[in-house]
Amino acid sequence: MQNRKAYIAVSFAVFGLIGACAPTGPRPAISGNAAPALAALSYSWKTDYAWVLTPPVEIQQKAHAACIQREFERAFMTSISFEHDQATAVFSCRGAAF
Repeated sequence: MQNRKAYIAVSFAVFGLIGACAPTGPRPAISGNAAPALAALSYSWKTDYAWVLTPPVEIQQKAHAACIQREFERAFMTSISFEHDQATAVFSCRGAAF
């Protein structure tokens, strides 16, 4: 009988703590104080080949400079598309803000 009382007491304590940790209501998917999203960095250039899926160095440098201006450390390409002789790369920024 003593063991059963101890088991019940421990059960109440454990399940009470689990209930205290559970969310009490729905939370919004997006926080109200989130910083506004930055626009994507999109650059286009003329090309007559698509063997190398890498933007020219000048485009990479422009994207990197734009990310530095936004106070990020690096630029990275998120997508690249081709239409006839026009290539377009979209970049985003990452890294700790300075």
